[in-house]
Amino acid sequence: MKRLVLAALLVVLLAGAYYFRGHLFETATETRTAPRPPPAQAVMADVATEAPAPFLITAIGTIQSISTVIIKSRVDGEIAKVHFEEGQEVKEGDLLFTLDNRAFAAQLTQSEANLERDRAQLQRAQGEVKRQTELATRGVASAQKLEDVQTAVAVLEAAIRADQAAIENARVTLNYTTIRAPITGRTGAINLKRGNLVKSNDTTQQAVPLVTITQLRPIYVTFTVPERHLTRIRTAVASERLPVIVTVPDQPQTPIIGALTFVDNQVDAATGTISLKATFANDDARLWPGQFVNITLTLGVQANALVVPSAAIQIGQNGPYVFVIKPDSTVELRPVRVDRSVKENTVIANGLAAGERVVIEGQLRLSNGTRVNMQQPARTPAPKAQATPVAGR
Repeated sequence: MKRLVLAALLVVLLAGAYYFRGHLFETATETRTAPRPPPAQAVMADVATEAPAPFLITAIGTIQSISTVIIKSRVDGEIAKVHFEEGQEVKEGDLLFTLDNRAFAAQLTQSEANLERDRAQLQRAQGEVKRQTELATRGVASAQKLEDVQTAVAVLEAAIRADQAAIENARVTLNYTTIRAPITGRTGAINLKRGNLVKSNDTTQQAVPLVTITQLRPIYVTFTVPERHLTRIRTAVASERLPVIVTVPDQPQTPIIGALTFVDNQVDAATGTISLKATFANDDARLWPGQFVNITLTLGVQANALVVPSAAIQIGQNGPYVFVIKPDSTVELRPVRVDRSVKENTVIANGLAAGERVVIEGQLRLSNGTRVNMQQPARTPAPKAQATPVAGR
């Protein structure tokens, strides 16, 4: 009997040991096969801040001369002398061409001689009138004779006025043989040199101007902007002179500052744009007619704009969004509404609050709830509302 009890007890002990061993093996196996949480993703982050942000409009513009004058001759003649070089800068009134003036000088001399002749005849006729008047008073001369000499005086007086007009016309014509610069500017190619014959106001297709003068100082920059900006432009230009900054494509580090001086009186219905002009002093002649430049028009400054680096903005199926880093080091995909871009930063209309951290690098590895290891980059300065010098302000 004792043997049976001992055998049963031994069996129970063996079964318990087997069960305990199996349970430990299963626990160890579950421990080894349990998935580890994913590692934190390394990202670069920055902070949404409030800062002054200017309202900027960018466009591509074209340099346009304020005045371009085509020089032609107003009389027929031969070019006797050219007084300037091609591409030379000339001032208003500078002598450009001299035409052969001998025929016109002779015409002036002839007109002056005609005047002297008619004056002499008038003097003689006036003496005759005086004499005939005395004779008629004594009843010696007839009234008809007196009327004849009085008419002769009137005719000669009219002839003298015609002679004076002819002299003035001859002087003007003679003056046309010296062609002067009507504006200050830079000359182009000289199309007709010394010895060529020119015709007055030649309008045939083969006719070419003597030279073209283009004004460089000051100068216009013309550009167009979408009509959605028109209301803000009109409001801003009514209170102050708006600064316009131009950069030449191959010299972006040296901007040129001017001012908006013209807003067109209608919107182009075909393109939905409004035409604008800015005026620049162009003292160094860096701006050249026909040249393309980059335009930045400043309409004002938003005092407390919410700004994040533009690298934080991602575009999805539902529009722009950012990854916001929460206090537990996980990220939240947050849709935002973008107002505008200002250089390397973007102004957020809503969807973010000042002080929230956003991911600016490493977004491709993220989704809602991803744990991140945040690294702080060198902060890009927020746009500052600095005073922009404007010519003539």
